[in-house]
Amino acid sequence: MNPTSEVLRQRLLARSRLRHWLGFARVAELGSVRKAADAIGMAQPALTALLADLETLLQAPLFERHARGMRLTNTGAELLPTARRLLSAIDDAAEQAAALQTQAQSVVRVGAIGGAISGLLSQALPLLAQRHPELLVQLLEADASRLDQMIARGDIDLAVCRAPRVVPEGWRFEPLLADRFAVVVAAGHPLAARRRLSLAQLRRETWLALPSGSAARHAFDALFGDGGVQPPMCLVSSRVPSVLWAMLKAQPVLALIPISVARQFIDAGEMVELAFDRKLPFEPTGALVPVNEPRAGVAALLAVLGSVRHLTP
Repeated sequence: MNPTSEVLRQRLLARSRLRHWLGFARVAELGSVRKAADAIGMAQPALTALLADLETLLQAPLFERHARGMRLTNTGAELLPTARRLLSAIDDAAEQAAALQTQAQSVVRVGAIGGAISGLLSQALPLLAQRHPELLVQLLEADASRLDQMIARGDIDLAVCRAPRVVPEGWRFEPLLADRFAVVVAAGHPLAARRRLSLAQLRRETWLALPSGSAARHAFDALFGDGGVQPPMCLVSSRVPSVLWAMLKAQPVLALIPISVARQFIDAGEMVELAFDRKLPFEPTGALVPVNEPRAGVAALLAVLGSVRHLTP
């Protein structure tokens, strides 16, 4: 007879230890009990016994043993993200406890999309650290769907992101930074010195590929959809600003990205925005904040975010 979730819950609370989950996660990541034992400083027989104990508690096999090592079962694969979240929470708790015993007086946990980190938090966090050296900020980068999960689990106190289609219950969205899409090149690109370009000229240039389904891809398709023929593409697709910048430096290509992402590179003289006669609007970046009783430190961060919001594109 399979145990109920309540039976498993009580069993895990009473008998499981964090080392069970640490051993499970390391074996899953390394595919070998020997390698995992070396990584966490345990004897291999002790780790083997730990895994067997966890499988007994769960009444389910977590690994399939084979000649080349260990392979996750379906149950193990489903439980691995939960084990990683548990271990990550321990890391956060250790960091918070250490900081609160030394300098920090409060903690604020922030989840943010990449564009918000580039466009807002890269300016706001240094200023926050100057104004509030007693505040420990834990920043996690995540896409919109993962931010929803983090909010639902209570993992973050504040999210910096685009306006969601549906605001989570008990939260509010505060727009902070206007945005738009921009066509950018590296400062040394032959087009960088041109005052204004036509759409026909842009169509002849090579562009970085855009992630399928992204807002930038939709804007790109709308921009060039009327002409029937898409511009030539460099087939490297990434949402990571450092990768975009590396590609622009390496090849004479164009990129369509939010101006909030490009701004720090433009201000540093590394990128140039190309001017042409089309407007490419994009939704603003803002903060998702609990309506009632926000965690200590959230108000301080919101105040600093408000002070840098004048850096509109």
